[in-house]
Amino acid sequence: MIALRCLGCGASLSVSSHTPIPFVCPHHSDGGTHVLLPQLPTPSAHGQTSESQPFLRFADRMLAFHRCVEANNPGLYHEIVHKLDARIAALTGQAFRTTPFWRSESLSTFFGLSAGGGIWIKDETQNPGGSHKGRHLFGVMVELLVDEVLCRSRDVERPLAIASCGNAALAAAVVARAADRALLVFIPSDAEPKVVQSLRDLGAQITICHRREGENGDPCYLRFGEAVSSGAIPFCCQGPDNGLTLEGGQTLMAEVLSSLHMQERIPSRIVVQVGGGALAASCALAVDAALETGILSARPFFDTVQTEAAAPLARAYAQLERQYGSTAIDESAWHQIAARKKDYMWPWESVPHSAAHGILDDETYDYLALLQAMNRSKGSALVATETDILAAYTLAQNGVPHAVSATGSAGLAGLLTLHKKAPLSADENVVCLFTGVLR
Repeated sequence: MIALRCLGCGASLSVSSHTPIPFVCPHHSDGGTHVLLPQLPTPSAHGQTSESQPFLRFADRMLAFHRCVEANNPGLYHEIVHKLDARIAALTGQAFRTTPFWRSESLSTFFGLSAGGGIWIKDETQNPGGSHKGRHLFGVMVELLVDEVLCRSRDVERPLAIASCGNAALAAAVVARAADRALLVFIPSDAEPKVVQSLRDLGAQITICHRREGENGDPCYLRFGEAVSSGAIPFCCQGPDNGLTLEGGQTLMAEVLSSLHMQERIPSRIVVQVGGGALAASCALAVDAALETGILSARPFFDTVQTEAAAPLARAYAQLERQYGSTAIDESAWHQIAARKKDYMWPWESVPHSAAHGILDDETYDYLALLQAMNRSKGSALVATETDILAAYTLAQNGVPHAVSATGSAGLAGLLTLHKKAPLSADENVVCLFTGVLR
């Protein structure tokens, strides 16, 4: 059985192979938090095949694959993935493949870990577009392309739309160009010039968004919302606007957990940097799947990282702990929490500045999944100082083949912050993500 279910309100929708997939919960406009996620059969533990292409290896985690199977055309999914990936490779020289994952000797020594422990690094810097964001958007595009065939329609008049400060927009432009789709990009005035030029070269229609007096929230996200209301397709990295974006992101952590299991290592802690929250939410869903398949026998601590310049998730988690303490929260209570979004998540009041500028989102849009992940694992909402952001950036350059940005190494900054408060145990195996290349 395949279906869609809202993480926030619990609404369930049946799925047909010949009916277009909705992006949002039918109750999304009621003021609560809603994220419409696929409900699929238990996936294979290590992937269906030994393919290095993650969307083929982990096909059974994708709604599009199951819809093709239901339509008696499983080859359609594989054909679409192969063709889209080939077009991206022709465009950028890079394709989606299993990304490097290793135990960092230098970082393990720095944190005082034994041979039985270690700091494990997942390097996403060489994905098409230079970051993990392409995983999210490749997955969404595959869903759209499958929809076009199974439902015999193509919304050529509807552009794609995304709000981003850089990496997500660039990944979106690569995938959209490869699929020959028009893309509207909403970026801030301080976006990196190299990224802006690349967006233009890829044919994206750019709107520079400035903050307006009296307006709360990220102006790029607000303009994106207006475009979607006018008919654009949400081709984005925010689960509440398109829950399918979390599917592709799961492949990253699925690779990590499979690799650790095959090396007979048990992760004690996963540390993930958070801007809008889709990356961390995807990782949390992959952890749930690993528990279901038996790759994990126990839930590792799940820690999130934001900067002191903007930490709306840490603020929300502190509010949750004031109300519920550290006890596990049941499903009915989570639905109540989701309905009271304004009590937990609202735009950061000041304009933030940090070297890790890629995680300075005014809101953590996927906060609900992250509150759940931290509550269930007894993890922490870490707030890294700018000193730790810069220190982690320096540490991260040692022993990596490609330079990582300060945003991309912000998870390591959170680990520095945590280690100062409560030093890691010598035998801990800790997962950190290097998510974006230094441009």
